[in-house]
Amino acid sequence: MHSSHETILPDRTDQARLWVIPLEGTQPDLQNLLAQVQLFLEEWTSHGRAIESSATLYSNRFLLIAGEIAGGTISGCGIDALMNAVEEISENHHCRILSSMFIYYRSEHGGVDFASRSQFRKLIAQDLISPETSIFNPGIHTLIALRAGEFELPLCNSVYARIFRIPATA
Repeated sequence: MHSSHETILPDRTDQARLWVIPLEGTQPDLQNLLAQVQLFLEEWTSHGRAIESSATLYSNRFLLIAGEIAGGTISGCGIDALMNAVEEISENHHCRILSSMFIYYRSEHGGVDFASRSQFRKLIAQDLISPETSIFNPGIHTLIALRAGEFELPLCNSVYARIFRIPATA
């Protein structure tokens, strides 16, 4: 697991809203996507107010975008603009936005793989997934949750432990 979550997007405050977008693409395509997203973020606004924002790629699988407005919140229109831009940029750079329904986990080789629930259950049965396998939670919505270690954690400490009857660590 990574222990340096506090160094991710260091120019944003803990209260920044976070979007975690799982992607599939080659490293060059993902880097080009990130560059284009960063260009969008330079002009991103919500009801005419500039959104202070940053983006990074995490483990060549997740696009992390943090945004905040001093003394305000990002409107639904601002969020829609972001998501529409990311969808368009991903299509233009041959990257695929992956479903939030997949279970994302760190493979034995250190990369981030994904599986459906039924595929994941089979991986557990084959002892290819252990209670200590790192699982990712792309459903977190704040930078403080990421920095608190709620994004990448052992399977036995994740929401999936109960679903797949994985015993908690002592």
